[in-house]
Amino acid sequence: MHKPMSLIAVACLCGWGTVELRAQDSAKGAALLAQAREALGGDARLQAVRTLDVRGDFKRLAGQTTIEGELQIRIERPDKWRRDEDLSPPGGGPAIIRTEVLNGSAVWEENSGGGRFFIGGFGGRGGGRRGGDFGGGGADAGRGAAVDPAQIEAAQRRAWQGELARSLLAWLLVTDGQTAWVGTAEAPDGRADVLEVTPQAAPAMRLYLDQASHVPLMITWQGVAPQLVIAGRRGGRGDGGPPPGARGGQPATLQVTLAEYKTVNGVRLPHFITRGANDMTTEEWTIDSYRLNSTFRADVFVQ
Repeated sequence: MHKPMSLIAVACLCGWGTVELRAQDSAKGAALLAQAREALGGDARLQAVRTLDVRGDFKRLAGQTTIEGELQIRIERPDKWRRDEDLSPPGGGPAIIRTEVLNGSAVWEENSGGGRFFIGGFGGRGGGRRGGDFGGGGADAGRGAAVDPAQIEAAQRRAWQGELARSLLAWLLVTDGQTAWVGTAEAPDGRADVLEVTPQAAPAMRLYLDQASHVPLMITWQGVAPQLVIAGRRGGRGDGGPPPGARGGQPATLQVTLAEYKTVNGVRLPHFITRGANDMTTEEWTIDSYRLNSTFRADVFVQ
């Protein structure tokens, strides 16, 4: 049973020690990834999943406040991703519906309801509104200087390409990049093989596979620490760039952990997911349902 957010916020995210690095071994990496695919249901079954519809609840720490809401992520391989969050802001008030979409090279977002949340940290380096890189957060960052819309769009694209790459790796063990075994890691309850995965359009990441069961346990990558800024209460698209304080961020090792595996249509999928930075948890997801190979409406990924 997982811990409540108030407890895991001050606990180590996963307990894995320092990775014992070895020379990169691509052949061993490929073999271990094949074993992991078998553990999740087999390569043929995983490759047959063309769309994924994930729904659940999330909790996210914002300073001393915990924000709660509903989450839906839809993926259509190879390059379409959409996240919708239905949440309530701290202190009450109307709910906010936040939508982020990657459709090939096109990106768009929408915020409806009573306000806007800019959350940095999970997009990797240069990662859009969630990634926190809008020109480096220099002297003008605190004064809310105008940001080139093309720069914002490019940062969003990088961020959401990273989200898609990590989602496909976590749920289906699918990647378009190179994979190599780089070492092992230890925790009090076991050992993990560590693979270095380098997607074509996302930051390099490390995939931790349980040595006994071969299931994915964690993904890590380098980015900026999560941060939350609540802007003025207005809806519509976020075309004006992030508010003061949403830029920049401290470099960090970002983590996603995967647990509570259950079989859905022959595929083993994690039903409890945490996200955090530098071994501290800032977000948790409790997945209620997975729908595999659903047919999406024609406008799901189109603005």
